Amino acid sequence: MPASEITRYPAPHMAVDVAVMTVDPANRLCVLLVRRRGDNEGTWALPGRFVRERQRLADAVAVTLEEKCGLSPAALSGRSPRQLHLFDDPDRDDRGWVMSMAHLLALPYERLAPAIEGSPDLTLAPIVRGRLVIPGQRSLPYAQGEIVEYALQEMRSSYAESPDPEGIIADSEFTLAQLHEIHVAVLDAQWQIDTFRRHMIPQLQETGRRSSGGVGRPAALYRRIA
Repeated sequence: MPASEITRYPAPHMAVDVAVMTVDPANRLCVLLVRRRGDNEGTWALPGRFVRERQRLADAVAVTLEEKCGLSPAALSGRSPRQLHLFDDPDRDDRGWVMSMAHLLALPYERLAPAIEGSPDLTLAPIVRGRLVIPGQRSLPYAQGEIVEYALQEMRSSYAESPDPEGIIADSEFTLAQLHEIHVAVLDAQWQIDTFRRHMIPQLQETGRRSSGGVGRPAALYRRIA
């Protein structure tokens, strides 16, 4: 096709939206939301932005996280959002024809807390019985609720199989009780501890060390098998 002919075909706008997920101190799976400026000003939404001309998706995501969430590359410590799904329904956004490449980034609560505590324009919305509970509003704009649902199913599918695959536990070593707590939060379902142990132990390596500083008898520390 001659280069001049490409202008005959309409092009959608491209956006990136990021589902940043964590488990809060109340042991609830939560999604990071930002208070919007401009369109739908004052409402809560997933962090996102339009992709600029000739900009890579990964670069657009990095700018989004740093400018809207205060999450610099240093704060992420090597963690990278991953592409989740392309949402391409032409009617998904009331502003026009906008495709969104959704990304997923799960982080330990400790990585998010400084940014949230330092900004009134950031909040964590818990997922309760499969539903996102948003302060003062019923739903997210721009069909972002579908992105959260997709991210939630992705998280639950992986956490039903593997020990903390997204690395929500900040430390590389953890007790089985800590691991169990995270999995129960993500799955929003009880998992009998003996059954959980049998499922996870083959995927863990015992470090030979034990926890300290807690209440009760020190527990064995494990790490994920690489």
